[in-house]
Amino acid sequence: MSVSVQYPAVLFRQLCVRLAAINRSGKRLLMCVADGAALPLCLVLAMAVITGAMPPWPAAFLLTALSVSALSIASLYGAALRQLEQRTLILAGLALGAATVALYLLTKDGAVARIPGPVLAMYWPLAMLYLIASRAGMRALLRSLLHHQVPPTLDRAARRPLPDFAPEQLLGRPPVQPDSALFARCVRGRNVLVTGAGGSIGSELCRQIASLAPRCLHLVDHSEFALYTIAQELRTSWPQLVLHAHLGSVCSERMLERVMGHAAIHTIYHAAAYKHVSIVETNMVEGLRNNVVGARNVAAAAARHGVHTCVLVSSDKAVRPSTIMGASKRLSELVFQAAQDDASGATTFSMVRFGNVLGSSGSVVPLFRQQLQQGGPLTITDAAMERYFMLIPEAAQLVIQAGAMAEGGEVFVLDMGAPLRIVDLARRMIALAGLTERTPHHPQGDIDIRYVGLYPGEKLQEELLIADGATPSRHPRILRMKEQALPAALLDQYLELLLVACASNDRCLIEAMLKTIITEFTPQTAVRSADSEAALRRLRVPPVAAVAPVAVHAS
Repeated sequence: MSVSVQYPAVLFRQLCVRLAAINRSGKRLLMCVADGAALPLCLVLAMAVITGAMPPWPAAFLLTALSVSALSIASLYGAALRQLEQRTLILAGLALGAATVALYLLTKDGAVARIPGPVLAMYWPLAMLYLIASRAGMRALLRSLLHHQVPPTLDRAARRPLPDFAPEQLLGRPPVQPDSALFARCVRGRNVLVTGAGGSIGSELCRQIASLAPRCLHLVDHSEFALYTIAQELRTSWPQLVLHAHLGSVCSERMLERVMGHAAIHTIYHAAAYKHVSIVETNMVEGLRNNVVGARNVAAAAARHGVHTCVLVSSDKAVRPSTIMGASKRLSELVFQAAQDDASGATTFSMVRFGNVLGSSGSVVPLFRQQLQQGGPLTITDAAMERYFMLIPEAAQLVIQAGAMAEGGEVFVLDMGAPLRIVDLARRMIALAGLTERTPHHPQGDIDIRYVGLYPGEKLQEELLIADGATPSRHPRILRMKEQALPAALLDQYLELLLVACASNDRCLIEAMLKTIITEFTPQTAVRSADSEAALRRLRVPPVAAVAPVAVHAS
């Protein structure tokens, strides 16, 4: 008896799993079909309440077609089931109201059987109530079923401790070894400064630098705990290391002036940045100020104090950016490129771009490990999502070697082979944990993989170079590129206008200004061209005059 009772529930849960696994286009089509069937019923109910009769079906079908078309134009079907924003609902309500008014006007001359005005007025709240209830109800149902955890006594994945496995096992390629001749050139016997020293990349940079016997290592970070943690680790592992820890933000010119004024810094590795895409997207002003103003302050202080080498840690999201974080990193690159063109020759500026770093804070590996420990599911945005991956030591070694090879203004990237699909990475982690994937064809598996849809601005594939023309460097697995830049004077003017836009906290104005500076910036929430032109006229922004890229020959 218990089996017969549980069997429908199992089938229903499997149905919900399959529904959640449908891609975004399939979900939009399902929502459209469901609305096409439900909206006539809303009209029937409205007609029954007002007149007690059935509606004229030609007009009912016309109203349904107008409603579905209006909701599609209002981007209702672009909203995933997991997220239904207030703005989307407002647009849907306005579009639905426009559709009912349009039907009233179309049937006014009697060409189509007319629906009384009070019925149309009743139809609108009923249809809106249906839309909200259907989306919210489906979202709640999927969450309750797919997030339900099996009790620990029955769930092998939740009650069994996960084995520890090295990130190299997830990489899918041999790690890239550093060139020993390049590795110590800008570090050994030098005074070195690392900004963002408490972060994933910054802390690994500090470890690598400490092992190369610098004269003195200066750490800068605005997180007291992160700075304390890395400083204690370095002092324990390298007791002879001369170390200075500076608490403060790179947005503080006074702090940077104090650090560089008291010590003759030879090499700077600028790793301080806000990098979490979703956090920066919803805190765009602070993200832009920290990443862009911080880069400008570091570059200006380095040039002013005659620092020999200054390397910016950038991101693949800076290439044709679609998010505020990516745009901020591309702006940081432009700042360093302009600093190189404007420098007297004492400082060599260069940039390094990464793909995803396995094991860094906010990466998928710690997230997947936590989800495995909890018994799943492993959440992936899209089955086709793929990324380039590298190890944290590889990233730090690339930064150090790039500084040694830099001639000025180059972008360095690591040849990381073919990109890896995120779903393949998830399955590899499931297998390394000694577990199996649960699928409709293998319902006895341990861990579900669930697709949640792309986040705003997220790309299926990332790029590392803006244009073709990368050339080899002294290291066989590191490529160099000289990319398009802006004159320093024009960039300074644009950045001042961007800060004015940030002070207004007006997203439309900020995005319009970013699109003016970075022509390839394509935010998902991009403003209409008319809006952006009006916003820029308020700031009196001059046109962009880009400088052609300069050819860089192999070393």
